[in-house]
Amino acid sequence: MGTRRLCIALFCCFCLPHIIEAYHQQVFVDQSGHANFTIIQKAIDSVPVNNRHWSFINVAAGLYRYIPYDKPFIVIVGAGKRNTRVEWGDHDSVAQSPTFATVADNTVVKSLTFVNTYNFPKKGKVNRNPRIPAVAALINGDKCAFYSVGFSGVQDTLWDADGRHFFHLCTIQGAVDFIFGNGLTSKS
Repeated sequence: MGTRRLCIALFCCFCLPHIIEAYHQQVFVDQSGHANFTIIQKAIDSVPVNNRHWSFINVAAGLYRYIPYDKPFIVIVGAGKRNTRVEWGDHDSVAQSPTFATVADNTVVKSLTFVNTYNFPKKGKVNRNPRIPAVAALINGDKCAFYSVGFSGVQDTLWDADGRHFFHLCTIQGAVDFIFGNGLTSKS
């Protein structure tokens, strides 16, 4: 009986990661057309509803992204905070303006920057838009992690709405209420 348990434990520890790796989906996003998708949202939409395996989305650049609650286990990877910028310039409401939003659990984002450009100066000129909330990221899923991710905006940059979130080597740039919400945040 003890030997059987040991064999099962060894199988799980050494073989399971390779089995999981064989079943994950990996797609590439590049606006030049040399990848699976040219828009990040289409890559997210390609992930099956209620997926149970990690899906990897490699991003070169893009526009607005939204991960719904029924698409957990998504990993989005860029080529670095300074190299991969995802921009959007909306301000309709706090809930509608995010450049990136996830309400799914188990979302991981690495090596890119989310920017809401609504209040930023344009081509070196003063921006005449009213200073209102323009969210760069809304995080509402549980157990979400961000590694080397930048969040940039002027007002209400990062909405850490609800759930448990981990931030490692991330930068948040803003002027007014640049991080807000009820999320339980860990950082290192």
